[in-house]
Amino acid sequence: MQHQHTALVVEDESMIRELIVEFLEEEGFAVREAADGAQAIQMIDRQHADYCVVLLDLMLPKVSGVEVLRHLEQVDHSVPVVAMSASREHLAEAVRAGATMAVPKPFDIADLLAVMTRHCPRTARE
Repeated sequence: MQHQHTALVVEDESMIRELIVEFLEEEGFAVREAADGAQAIQMIDRQHADYCVVLLDLMLPKVSGVEVLRHLEQVDHSVPVVAMSASREHLAEAVRAGATMAVPKPFDIADLLAVMTRHCPRTARE
């Protein structure tokens, strides 16, 4: 098992999620994705030790991003969580709930790359 080498992208807007995942994979990062909060919790319960960072949208269907964050804090509070939202109020709530970092949407892709470089190793390219 690779320990803490994969990013988890949790975003309900498929176009945004796909763009983030594609960009990160092109940059050499291993990425998994979840389309809603319930799916994210299932993935965290199965593989939380694999994640080097969780990029977490806060406005999610089924289970909110803050609820996902609180769940992750109970399971493994060592996994860094980057909360993403257009709402400053939601970002502040996420930081109070334990998010490592809060990023307002829309965000600069260079900022995302800096976060990834800080927390995740790149995969070997062949």
